Order: sequence, then structure tokens, then C-alpha cells
Amino acid sequence: MQRLLATVLLCISLDASMSINEAWQNVELKNDGLKAQQSDVKRAELKSSSASSMYLPSVSITGSYTHLSEPIKVEGEIDLSALPIALPFSADLSKQDIFLADLNVLWPLYTGGRIDAAQDIYAAQVHEAKAKQEMKKDVEFLKLIKYYYGVVVGESLLKTRQKAELALSLHYENAKKLKNQGQIAKIELLNAEVKFDSARIETSKAKHKYEIALSALASVTKQKSKPNSKLFVNETMQDEEYYKRKTAKNYVGLAILDAKESQSKSVVTLKEAAWYPEVAAYGNYNLYKDDSPIMQTLPTWFAGVMVKINLLQRKDRSEDVQAAELLSSKVKYLKAQAVEDLKLMVEKTYKEMLSDYEEFNALNSSVELSRENYRLRNIAFKEGLSTSVELVDAQMFLIAAKTKRLNAAYNFVQKVSQLCVLSGDREMFFEIAKRSEEISP
Repeated sequence: MQRLLATVLLCISLDASMSINEAWQNVELKNDGLKAQQSDVKRAELKSSSASSMYLPSVSITGSYTHLSEPIKVEGEIDLSALPIALPFSADLSKQDIFLADLNVLWPLYTGGRIDAAQDIYAAQVHEAKAKQEMKKDVEFLKLIKYYYGVVVGESLLKTRQKAELALSLHYENAKKLKNQGQIAKIELLNAEVKFDSARIETSKAKHKYEIALSALASVTKQKSKPNSKLFVNETMQDEEYYKRKTAKNYVGLAILDAKESQSKSVVTLKEAAWYPEVAAYGNYNLYKDDSPIMQTLPTWFAGVMVKINLLQRKDRSEDVQAAELLSSKVKYLKAQAVEDLKLMVEKTYKEMLSDYEEFNALNSSVELSRENYRLRNIAFKEGLSTSVELVDAQMFLIAAKTKRLNAAYNFVQKVSQLCVLSGDREMFFEIAKRSEEISP
């Protein structure tokens, strides 16, 4: 009973299906690479949060123990004017072991922009980490589209091969009957047998490819399920300029360069701050001191303001600033070049998508023609008016036309997903799929 139940459960799990939306949700929830990227975002956020308190004062407690070689003392003579003698005296001003405890406060008042620049760098690093996380999602999204619809294509091709194998099996059986009746030559029977064997081999290949595609999809989604979303084409896609505008505004790669540019500008500010003075308030409050005379003379607290001006440093500050400015300029040039490259990439992807759509439409007539040609050849063969070679060729043409049409639809879907990623809008893919024409094998 338990073994039967386990078998049933296994069958249920294997027969389970998922839409492309559900598959993507699985990837977002379970992908280890995305989890690692989320850790980078969290780490950057924590660093930025820690930097938000850089303007607050630092408060510390210091304790010290000092052992002197001998106590501090005062020695001398007391002059007794009434007497013709002087009395020697000695007094300890401190103990040999000194203990002190102090509360120290240091409050930066002016840093020449150092703190603002550091906080801006940390904030930009958060934006960069989030942009990199989105880019990682884009990579995984494109991988999912490739594998998910690769399974759809693989399953369709397998079914097509299975139908071809069945048709050639029937053809081979008919050929044997016709040979026994003397209506066809032995060469025709042998040709039918060879084609049937070839069909079985092709079916086996298609089956293995389909199983590999299923394994790849299961690896990406962390779930063993079959796709239930179909391939699609859409003739109402937005024009090319629409995707160029969205890409220039939303592409995540540009967001990474924006974050880099912001960091480089803050680095320039940080380097320039080396020319400016630093001003800080400071204070000290004594928490503990021993009862020796010299310790009792120390004040209980003191406070003040200090100014630090670097007159000479071991590094050339002006060259540091120039190096930072060069880095900032480099990022600007990289961004400008990236914008141009993206325009070209959108244009190329869009035109390839149109080409795939046109190929798909053109192949519709080829499929219908091949299907009708195969039907007529089959009738003619049964009546002895067509050869086995002609019938098998008609079957192969039909398979080739269906395969090309499936591949055209598959390429179209991939180009749509690439355009959505370039546009910074993965959700747009699901919206397009929802209002598109689904493709039946």
C-alpha cells in the first residue's frame, strides 16, 4: 500500500504543471544566486545606516593604571628664623600606583565635507547593490525564458517526431502488405523500413533532448513541473522608439553606472576636503582619581574646541584630487558610450523580433502546404500512384516546416524577453504574453 501511494505521489509530482508566472515566482524565491545578491544589498544598507551617525559625538570611557618608579615627592628645608637651624622635610605628592578613569567626548563640528562625502558614497553603494541585484534577476529571468519555452518546444518536437514515427510505422506496415500483394517492389519496402528506423532514432533523440530541457528547467525553478504556458506571437508590439525610450530611462545597467558616477563625485569631494581644516569640540569628565595631593589638583572636567589644519602631508593632495576627477570623467564617458550601445542593441533585438514574427507567419502557409501534400501523397501511395520515397519526403517536409515554425515562435519569445529586460520592465513580458496569440504545435 505504501509503495502504491509513493508511486501515485510521484506521478502527481511529475504531472504537476506551472505557468511562466509561477515559474518566475519560484526563481525569485528559491534561486541561491539571488539570495546571495540580497545579502550584498543588506550589507550595503547596514554600512549606510552605520554612517548616518557620523555627525554625532563619540563618547568613550578610558581607564589607566600607571606605576611610577617612585612616588612624586617634594623635599626641602624649613627655615626657622627664630632658631639658628633649618629643619629638613619631605612630602609625597602622589602614590607610586596611579589609577585614573575619565569620560571623553569628541564632537566633529566641521570636516570640510568629509562626512557628507562618506555618507553619499555609502548611499550610492546601496543603490549599486540594488541595481546589481536587479541585473542578476534579469540574467535569471532570461535563463528561465530560455529553459521554460525550450521545454515547450522540446515537448512539441517530441510529439511531432512521435506522430511521424507512428505514421511511418503504419506506412511500413502498409508497404509490407502491398509487397505481399505484389503492388510494390522490394526496394520500396526496404526504403519504408529504413525511414521507419530513422524516425525511431529521431524520436529517441527528441525524447532525450526533452528530458535534458526538463532537468534544466527543474534546476532553475527548484521544482519538477511541466510548463503549461504556450509559445506566442504578437503583431501589436510597440514601435522601436518606445523600447529605446524605456531603455534609456530604466535599464538597470545604467543605474549601476549612475551609482558609480555618484560615488566618483563624492570621492572628488573627499579628496578636496584634505585642503580644509577640521573643527571639533571636545570634553573630559573625571570619573575617578585617588586622594593623593597631586591628583586632587586635577580639574573634575574640562571642555574646549580644537582646530586641525594639515600644512604638509606625505601625499600630494592636488594630484589626489586630479586622479579622483579623472575617475569621475571616466564613468561619465562609460555611461555615454553605454547609452549609444544600448540604442544599437535595442534596434538589433527589435528588428530580429520582427524578422522572427515574419518568418513565423510565412511558415504558416508552408505548414499547410506540407500537411496537404503529405495527405495527398499518402492517398496516392495507397493507390499505387506514388512511391514510398515521395511519401516519406512529404512527411519530412511537414516535420521540417513545423519545426521551423516552432523555432521562429521560440526565437520571437526570447527577443521579447530581451526587449523587456533592456527596458527595465520584466513584468511587461507577462502582459505581452497575456494578450498574444498562443501557438499550437
